[in-house]
Order: sequence, then C-alpha cells, then structure tokens
Amino acid sequence: MRYIIFFLFISALCFTSTPAGYGNTKQEIKDFYLSNFKKDGSSDWEIEGKEAIVDGDYIDIETMNANYYTDGDTISVKSNKARLNKKNQNVQLDGNVVIENKEGWNLKTNHLDWQRKENYIKTDSSVTTKKDDFLVKANGLYADSQLKKADFKKDVKVTYTDKDKKNATTISCDGPLEIEYNQNRATFKNNVVVNHKQGKLFSDLAILFFDTKEKTITKIVSKGHVKIIRDDNVTFAKKATYLADQEKLVLEGSPRLIYFPKENGDNSSGFFGMD
Repeated sequence: MRYIIFFLFISALCFTSTPAGYGNTKQEIKDFYLSNFKKDGSSDWEIEGKEAIVDGDYIDIETMNANYYTDGDTISVKSNKARLNKKNQNVQLDGNVVIENKEGWNLKTNHLDWQRKENYIKTDSSVTTKKDDFLVKANGLYADSQLKKADFKKDVKVTYTDKDKKNATTISCDGPLEIEYNQNRATFKNNVVVNHKQGKLFSDLAILFFDTKEKTITKIVSKGHVKIIRDDNVTFAKKATYLADQEKLVLEGSPRLIYFPKENGDNSSGFFGMD
C-alpha cells in the first residue's frame, strides 16, 4: 500500500475560513506548493500555483504548473485553472492546457481530464500535438499520459514536414486516428485523404509506418476504395502501398487507370512511380 504524504509550502499565507457544511472550512492559499511522495521516498508529482482554495476533498488551483514523474520520464503540465481531487489525485485542467515530456511530445488544448490511477488523459475539445516533424490536429483525444498510445477522435489532420526534401505531406480523416508509438504506426480511419506534392490519394483506411530514430515515414498502406489523382489522371485499386525510400506506389486489387492526355503532349502518368 502506498502512503501519500502532502507538504504545503506557503511563502505568502492567507487563510480565510468560511462554513462549508458540517464543520468543514475553505482555505485560501497564496503561492501554493503541493508534493506527493511514494512509499520508497521518491517524488511522484509536484504542483505549484498562484493561488489555491482547499475545500473538502478538492483543491482549486489558479495558474497551475506541475511535474509528474514516471519511470524514465518527466511530464510537465500547465493550465490556467485546475481542480485536484485529493483522494484519487485526478485532475481537471482548464484554459491554455500545455503538456510536454522528455521525448519531445507537446500537447495543447483548452480542457483535459487526467485520471491518475488509470494513467490516461482525455478531452472532447480541439487538441494539437507535435512530435518531431509530425503535427496532429483533431477534436477529442483519449491517450495514456505519455502519448505512447493515443486515439484522436474526429476531424483529424496530420502534417509531416520532410526537412531534407523540403516538402510536406498531409493526411486527413473523419476519425478516429489511432497512434501506437511503440509499434511505429498510426491508423487513419474513414474518408482518408493523403496529399503529397505528386498527387492525392483517397481511401477508407490508411496505416502509416514511421521510423522513430530517423524521424521519417517509411511506408503508407491504403485500403478500401483507393483512388489516386495526379494531374488529370485517375487510378483506382483496392489497395495501395507507398514505399517512401523509393517514392513508389504499388497497387493491388484490379488497378485501373483513367488517362486524360494533355494538349501539350505531356504523357507523364503515375503517382510516386506507380507499379
């Protein structure tokens, strides 16, 4: 059983006691600091705030700045307001919520619920996350606190900027987008659209594979009602696999090309070197 020890360090103390029912009182604290330690003495988390109101099982914090410590990682959390449940340590965050960790994840939203025991975060608000050269925008998120596994609910748009080739690839879908960071893959569902400098690809589902060390896309596999538009050419297939290192697209499942020749005699066709 873990023992929770709370320390309140107050540099400018201001208590105002008011009846809160059955003898409870509210405590208003300026320059608030709260720390929680595990049984082995190591720090679990620490919270600072401009002001806090302690009322029964809850602490309402103004201008919160917190650090949560996990094995090998430190998660920084900031928000305009926060409500901490002292019993289960769950936190509700509101206003300019920003979460960052050592691995470079950056998350921004206006509201977030953090469930400490279950180790997950969730929001129905619009959310923006950034890691390396990947930028994700969506409405709604359910993820573990380190964003190793995340489900972006709807209206998803991902932008990947290739710094070496100086171009951007965007992938959008109705959602959800399921990211499994430890598996090096992200799955886009429902009305998927891939935009690349060489064309546009539509499908029901797309799985993006990435290299976390090289920070690059390695492969995109698109399935279901695949349609590719490049210039005035349209290609249909059941499955398309984009091989990033070769800039080539391999089509499977009765591929069909509709070709519209140009008046200037440009006979170029294909998408990423189509096979």
